[in-house]
Amino acid sequence: MRRVYLDTNILAFIVGADRGDSLSLNVREIVYGYETLLLTSSVCLTELVHLIQIGKVRIPGCKDVRVAASKALSMLKELGIQISPITLAHVEALVDLPFYDDHRDPNDRLIISQAIADKIPLVSSDRKFEWYRKHGLEFVFNER
Repeated sequence: MRRVYLDTNILAFIVGADRGDSLSLNVREIVYGYETLLLTSSVCLTELVHLIQIGKVRIPGCKDVRVAASKALSMLKELGIQISPITLAHVEALVDLPFYDDHRDPNDRLIISQAIADKIPLVSSDRKFEWYRKHGLEFVFNER
């Protein structure tokens, strides 16, 4: 069975108004394939809830942000996406991750460190994640 981490933007595409239309064919096969164990970082969940609360991700049929966030989390649970908490090993990997001038987002860096430490591919639409391949990140780019 293949394991992958899903980044926040992939989660937003799945649960938001987009309903997965922005997922590439390759990523759709990963997300909806029976051979894949889907994981996401607890950091991604907090980012997703924040994006729903500020209106950047809209959940169809939900005007109340609390209801929208609950529905989004339920949808992820129904898909069988498992939540991986941050551990000391992930933070230790973060210590060794270099800074790039154009990519200083602390949440992204922690998500990348988590994927590197766990040796699990990370699926994202963020092209900047490509920079971390040379530091051990196995990266699956969602080419939209």
